[in-house]
Amino acid sequence: MNKLLHATRTLCLLVLIVLTPKTFAWGADGHRVTGEIAWQFLAQDAQKQVAELLQSAGEPSLAEAATWADRIRSNEDYNWAAPLHYINLPEHWDGYQASRDCPPAGCILKAIEHFRGVLGDATATESARAEALLFIAHFVGDLHQPLHTGRAADRGGNDIAVTFFGAQTNLHALWDTYLPAGFIGDWKNYADAETRGITPAERSLWLHSAAVDWAEESHALAYSNAYTREKRLGETYYTRNRDIVALRLRQGGVRLAGMIESALAHDKDSTRR
Repeated sequence: MNKLLHATRTLCLLVLIVLTPKTFAWGADGHRVTGEIAWQFLAQDAQKQVAELLQSAGEPSLAEAATWADRIRSNEDYNWAAPLHYINLPEHWDGYQASRDCPPAGCILKAIEHFRGVLGDATATESARAEALLFIAHFVGDLHQPLHTGRAADRGGNDIAVTFFGAQTNLHALWDTYLPAGFIGDWKNYADAETRGITPAERSLWLHSAAVDWAEESHALAYSNAYTREKRLGETYYTRNRDIVALRLRQGGVRLAGMIESALAHDKDSTRR
């Protein structure tokens, strides 16, 4: 049975590698999982506000909205947003310094801070707040993918060619799509099961942090687990990192819900003044 499961997973991963021409952080299903987990943890009032913003943006759900920032990459009007998906950090990093670590074009930490502010701004237009929500839903997921805090020299693993179960890919794409594809299956069913499995203690622990902390977590994982000198990767690499990918998706969902709720609470406080 174990051999059959291994063979089936290997075949599915090979099909994905051959058929997927280009991938981005977590791939679409990974972002959907994060968005769906976040939706299920939002309080009812926050869900109502989010649903209204999503409707104005033409997005059917928070899960689908979490993929929007990748879907617009082919739109030249959004070329300015390309550097906002990541932050390049060296292996020996002594903590975030915006003036040093975030270039003038921007980075994911400044982007999250900015768009959280727009989402929580009661004076901003509905369209601006809706777009801010879409960016936040995606960037929080991106920040939990370790290689989005990787080296500038290899573009977060994009320039590191590897084989995965014998098929050609690159290290970044491997973490974006092919590692999650090994265990997600139906993303909605997976997200539902993961949400039920998250304990109150885990939620409390994960929410007791800020975006800078999430970057530090990803940075540590990038250099301890993602980067490797090996070029031929397979079952050993997959098994070593599967649970880490699953954990980062869960943490991203919980924290996305927390960030949205805190921003919307600030909006309500502002309207009372």
